[in-house]
Formats: sequence, C-alpha cells, structure tokens
Amino acid sequence: MLSGVALPAAELSGAIPDFFMNGFGWHSRQANIMPPPPGAPGARGPIRDHPDHPHASNNSGLIPNVRIGDDTSPLLRPWAAEITREANEKVFAGGVPFSAAQRCFPPGVPGFLGFTAEPALFLQSPDMVTIVHQRGQTVRRIYLNVEHSDRPEPSWMGESIGHYEGDTLVVDTIGLNDETYMGNFPIPHSEQLHVVERIRIVPGSPDLLTDAPRPRDDPYFVDPNNNVLQIIATVEDPVAFTAPYSMMMLYELADNPMEESICPENNDDRFNQGLVPVPNDTTPDF
Repeated sequence: MLSGVALPAAELSGAIPDFFMNGFGWHSRQANIMPPPPGAPGARGPIRDHPDHPHASNNSGLIPNVRIGDDTSPLLRPWAAEITREANEKVFAGGVPFSAAQRCFPPGVPGFLGFTAEPALFLQSPDMVTIVHQRGQTVRRIYLNVEHSDRPEPSWMGESIGHYEGDTLVVDTIGLNDETYMGNFPIPHSEQLHVVERIRIVPGSPDLLTDAPRPRDDPYFVDPNNNVLQIIATVEDPVAFTAPYSMMMLYELADNPMEESICPENNDDRFNQGLVPVPNDTTPDF
C-alpha cells in the first residue's frame, strides 16, 4: 500500500505519449543491452561482455556462444566482481550459464530490459501505467504522481513511481530485493538498488533492433514511421557498484498478439545440468 501525499493525477491527452499503440506489444531482438546515447544522464556503462569473450548471437553470422559478463569492470565492487567471476568459471568448466528469463525468474528492475524475445504491453490510465510481459504474464505497476512509501518492503519488482515529462515517462524504482540480476549477466546487487528509467518513443529503424538487417516485409514490422520505444535506465547501488551507470534498450511494435506463456511448465532440470531451480512460492497471497 502506497503512503504519502498524493499529487494531482495526470490526464491522458495528446501531450502524453501513447505506449499502448492500439494494443500492439513492444519487443526487441537485440542480443545485448546497449550503452546510452552520448549526453544521456549517467552516460557511463553498462557492464558489457567480458572483453576476452564477446557474445555472438544466433543471427549474428558468427558461431554463437554464451554471454560472459565482465567481472573486471571497474563499476563492480570486489564482492560483486567475485560473484560474477565465480559464475563465469562455472561456464568455462562446462556448466550452463544462468539466464533469468530461461529459469523463470521475475525479471526485476532493470533486469526486464533483457527479456527481449517476447512482447510487453503497456496499459495507461491517469493514475497508473501497467506493463504486462508475455513471459509468465509478469505484471509491473507504475503508480503515477504519488510519493514513495517510507519503507517499502523489498520485492521482485520493487516500488515504481512515475510521472510524465513531455514525451517521456520517468520512473523511479526502489524497494527491490537482492534476488534479481543486472541485465543479461548474473551480476548481483543489494537491496539499496535505485533505478531511474526514461521511457519514450523515438524515430529509428527496425534494423537497429537486431544483429542483422531484416527483410522489409518482415511480418513483425508494423510501424511505417520506424518509431521505436527507447528505455534508458540509470542505476545506482553504493553496496554493489562504484558509481551510477546507465543502459539502453530499443523495442519495436510487434504484430503478434499476447499469448499464454507459462515459463515454469516442464522447466525442471531433467538432464541434471546443474540448472538454477525455478523460484517457487509456497505461501498463499491471502
């Protein structure tokens, strides 16, 4: 339950961006989270592939490999670098790399930026923006024009408070637990993680969203104006990181409807590969 003084609710109008876009979902085929554009707030970052192990996706034209996070990044405090290094060593020894999406973890913030293969739908009202991810029908709620709770209970998705600044939705998130990871890699953080996102629609090209150009008649391409959804997230966590840093993802409109996607179904470690167990909650919500 949110507490604090409520501010006047924003009215949906032509001045506010339409992320709903007639019910189309947004998705991306980017393989990796990108650095923010020059001049963006907190323009350093993000933590990328290990320089000795650059990632190649299935459609890159190269031999595909797994993602290896940069445990040598100066942005990581020693304990966070050590956890990342241990995860890398398990992969080098033949283990299966951890993927939050594949192991059905709630994505968290900003981890959801790395959930790119399935669409997300924006539902906008004067008091709330609701983001529904197809993967597991994960729901994220952004409360508009209110203050943060004094002491939000740490949770997978945290407490997100937003407001519009012209064509941009600005979202401030705190109250995150320490069970999620930063983007594509098993990079840890603490409960002091603080994330500010700036979400807007910008002119672009669908070719920016993939590792290789696609044919112009691709059925997923539905916006003749080449507009893309841009999300720039700036994160700070004095326990895990030496400085704030930013990351960016771009998404396109996808002409495929939201489908039922039950991630945990038949997702056990059937071949004894040492997979991270799928999270389970045995306590009722009522």
